Amino acid sequence: MARCKGWTGRWTDRLEDATAWVLLTAGLLVALFGSLFGIGVHDRLVDQARAEASDHMPTIATLLNASPTIGSDSTLSAPLWTAATWRDRSGEVHTGTLLAPQGLEAGRPFQIWINRAGAPVPEPITDTDALAMATVIAAVTFLVGASVLAALWGAVRRITLSYNCAAWEREWREVAAIWSRGEGRRG
Repeated sequence: MARCKGWTGRWTDRLEDATAWVLLTAGLLVALFGSLFGIGVHDRLVDQARAEASDHMPTIATLLNASPTIGSDSTLSAPLWTAATWRDRSGEVHTGTLLAPQGLEAGRPFQIWINRAGAPVPEPITDTDALAMATVIAAVTFLVGASVLAALWGAVRRITLSYNCAAWEREWREVAAIWSRGEGRRG
């Protein structure tokens, strides 16, 4: 971004300068938007966590059948659907299939989360989960925005370079004729 007083330069240089300023401003707006978007996501997830914490409660379920172990290393920690029984807030017994850790024997207890009706639900979102998700979303927003701006800058640079190369070629043809006749020699 060359700025000299009274310097006219090539139109391509002025276009690059203007584009650089516009993209710099857009980059700052992308950073601001990514931050605000991440904060908004965090606030929504924290509100959701509060609502889930007031509606969901932990309880103990007991396996009716053994939860098998799958021999693959990539699935050792993945829970499996297994028949189990549990009690709701009022003490009523429920039976159904739940996601249970692998390798538990029949009759073994494990913790689940239920809603007010006694139906199994996922564990509520924690504040740490909300912060992690918001950070990832803000970072992805920033990276996507920065990538778009970098692609635009690359396109402008490519276009101006092609025009500059054509101009340099025309100028060289004019100068080459003078230099080849020997008129361009010094001294």
